Amino acid sequence: MGGPAAGLWLPVRRSALDAVPWLEGFCEVRIQSDDSLEFEVHRPSAIGLQELEWSSPQPFHLGPESLEDYQEFGFPGLDRAPAAELAVLSYCSGPDDHRLLGHLTRYLAERYDALIDFGGLLEYRSFLHDPSGQEEADRLAESRALVSSLPGRIREMPYTTEAGGSGYSHVGDRASLTAWLDHPDFRMIK
Repeated sequence: MGGPAAGLWLPVRRSALDAVPWLEGFCEVRIQSDDSLEFEVHRPSAIGLQELEWSSPQPFHLGPESLEDYQEFGFPGLDRAPAAELAVLSYCSGPDDHRLLGHLTRYLAERYDALIDFGGLLEYRSFLHDPSGQEEADRLAESRALVSSLPGRIREMPYTTEAGGSGYSHVGDRASLTAWLDHPDFRMIK
C-alpha cells in the first residue's frame, strides 16, 4: 500500500461494512473476509471534487485498525476515548490521490460522526537523516504554528512507537480537515 492514509476514530463501535450503502452510489465496492472494504472511486464529484474525474477509478481500502498504540496515554484532550478506529488508505500517492483521500475521509467522518487521525503531525516533514535537536524542534514549532492557524479542534495525540518510544499524531474534527483541504500546502500523511 503505497499511498497516504487517515484514521476514523469512532464514538461507538461500528464496522467498515456500514459504509457500503454510502459508497455504492459513486464507488465499486468489494467486501473482504476481514470486515474491510476494497473500493474504487468512480465519481469523485459525488464527494465535492468536480475537477477530479479520472479515466480510471482510484483504489482505496477501509478497514478496522487497532487503537492499542494510543491507549497507553489515555487519549488526552478528548472527552472520551474512541470506541474503534477504521483506517482509510489510498493505494496511490499523487497530489490528486491525497486530495481525494482527504475528501473521502471527511465524507466518511461525517457519516460515522468520527474524529480524524491524520496519521502524523500536519506539515511535519520527515528527515532523511537523524535530525539535530534544533532541527526537530523547528519542524515541530512549524507544525504547531500551522495547526494553531486552522479552525476546528486539533489535538496532538501521543502514541507508542514500535521501538518503545513515543510519537505524536494530529487528531482533528471535520472543520479542521475542511480547513486543511483548503490550505495551499495541503497533503495527507504517507
